[in-house]
Amino acid sequence: MARRMNAASMGTQLSTWQSAGYCGRGNVEPLIGALRDRTVVVCGNAEGVFNELQMVCSALEQPVIFAVNDVGAYLPKVNHWVTLHGAYVHAWSNVRWNHLLGRVDNIHAISDDGFEINHVWDGLTPLMSLSGYFAMQIAHIMGAGEIILCGCPGNSARRFFDLTMRDDLNMYEGCRRQLIEECQRLPELKAKVRSTSGWTKEFFGGPK
Repeated sequence: MARRMNAASMGTQLSTWQSAGYCGRGNVEPLIGALRDRTVVVCGNAEGVFNELQMVCSALEQPVIFAVNDVGAYLPKVNHWVTLHGAYVHAWSNVRWNHLLGRVDNIHAISDDGFEINHVWDGLTPLMSLSGYFAMQIAHIMGAGEIILCGCPGNSARRFFDLTMRDDLNMYEGCRRQLIEECQRLPELKAKVRSTSGWTKEFFGGPK
């Protein structure tokens, strides 16, 4: 259950909330618990994301699709589009329009950069340093009963639009430590997450 703090002295945009082991500001309080017990599939940008998504969805009935960053421009179905890089949303949305894939009604970021973003997770604490893990946090706060990561291997695997593997291994090592610590802090989060590939599959286990 979300708890409003100091709501009487704040506007809706600046309301402060606390739920599921997290707190923050912004206009997202109505979303808290909105996906209670639903299965959320978080789609990242690693090269296997499309095949992994197809495999997972073939075994699920009406999952909620969270697209992360660039991949949201190419997936036919996107229920929620999530990023830590709000400045790119306008360009990604244009690509999606060019592919005649239609509008995404729920776009999440940590700040409002004045474009299509309509859910602002301002001051989310603690905040994971990868957009895919940020999407995982949001799904947890929204009450998802199961979260499946596709194309979120947690390593420097090639992205679906790159020719070579990424060369930022040190960044991923830091992100890995942060994720481990966060799951130690919130074991209920780790218990609901699964992954289809990479280090995150080793850490969380594969889909049931």
